[in-house]
Amino acid sequence: MAKIKLARSLSLGTLIFYGIGDILGAGIYALVGKVAGAAGDGAWISFILAGILALVTGLSYAELAARVPHSAGASAYCAHAFRQPFIPFLVGVLVLFSGITSAATVALAFQGYLSVFAHAPTFLAAGLLIMAINMLNFIGIRQSAWTNNLFTLIEVGGLLFFIGVCLRYGISTYSPTQMLAALAPSVEVTAIVAGVTIAFYAFVGFEDMVNLAEEAKEPVRDLPRAILIAITATSLIYLLVIITVQIAMTPMEAAASERPLLSVLERAGLPIPAWAFALVAIIAITNTGLAGSIMASRLMYGMAQQALLPAPLAWIHPRRYTPWLSILVVTLLTLLWVIAGGVTVMAQTTGCLLVTIFLFVHLSLIRIRRRNGRLAGHFTAPRLNPYFGVLLCFPLLTQFPREVYERIIFIFLVVGVLFVLARPWRHSGGRDQRI
Repeated sequence: MAKIKLARSLSLGTLIFYGIGDILGAGIYALVGKVAGAAGDGAWISFILAGILALVTGLSYAELAARVPHSAGASAYCAHAFRQPFIPFLVGVLVLFSGITSAATVALAFQGYLSVFAHAPTFLAAGLLIMAINMLNFIGIRQSAWTNNLFTLIEVGGLLFFIGVCLRYGISTYSPTQMLAALAPSVEVTAIVAGVTIAFYAFVGFEDMVNLAEEAKEPVRDLPRAILIAITATSLIYLLVIITVQIAMTPMEAAASERPLLSVLERAGLPIPAWAFALVAIIAITNTGLAGSIMASRLMYGMAQQALLPAPLAWIHPRRYTPWLSILVVTLLTLLWVIAGGVTVMAQTTGCLLVTIFLFVHLSLIRIRRRNGRLAGHFTAPRLNPYFGVLLCFPLLTQFPREVYERIIFIFLVVGVLFVLARPWRHSGGRDQRI
């Protein structure tokens, strides 16, 4: 009987929309106020610094995606770079947990905008959202991609509407001097860096794109382009959003709001009902959760193919052509993780996990280049890019709060236990993936 494979149905345009839809969402709709609370008037600088780290890392991912077009993403890159089982296993599980904590973050943020329509316990609202997005994930990648495209158009339109309304409000209400004064940073560098640890969550998602390599029509050509276009587009949107928020509200006011963008629109004399923009925000949050769940399930599938996780996680449903058991496990783990903390600490936990992963990604590219050289005919990042990425990751890893490190230590303990139980060195290491 022929082995069932994932369907190659994703074009460049779909990959770009997937990336933009994954990056946009809960990060900007729910956490922009938290960034302002941490960084004060320098919040816009925090977003710029987070965007620079995302772009530098995206360049390394883009080259590695062209060299190693497989679903396991960062785990596959480390397997090629380090040639021994523990590091790819460690990175793969860290990426998996980052997907789970990210989905838990958006699920917890969901209640903030849902309350415009109806009040429900946070855990109940989060649980319903998690189960709904994973049911769609199971139905099929094509249906998920169509939903992602539609939701991305809505959320991008919502943010552009927000920017237009608030800029007009700012121009008509404040003088240029007052607007510039609202953007003049008057806080310490440590506060701006603290803002980066939260703002960086708003940029996560581009790394998810590499896990769709086996469902892309032309992964070697299209994935690098899609990654860079998605990061650039979202960075510009984010910068405009945070500038308009800072002009309209003080950092304390933004931090105190569970719905900061809606609060700004209401102050500007919202020209549409509050529920309409809240619906856009809910769509954006749902879209981020859907993309994160797709990433986590495809990562489990890819690691199982490489014999780094149990083989049943690579089972493909015979009619839906999706990794159904991996989707089920991701659903259960996300529901459990929702209990572990609030929106801010969950976002920072996701950020800390991803900065650790990105450090390994940059190191992997350095090692692969030294061993294999630069490949002609493939996308190639600037020569010093991975070294710059390492220099950015190390200091940022020291800036997260204690609660985050406690969760990271727990995750590392889980990784160690799983590694001992799985004993992946007894396996062949999966299929041969040459670069």
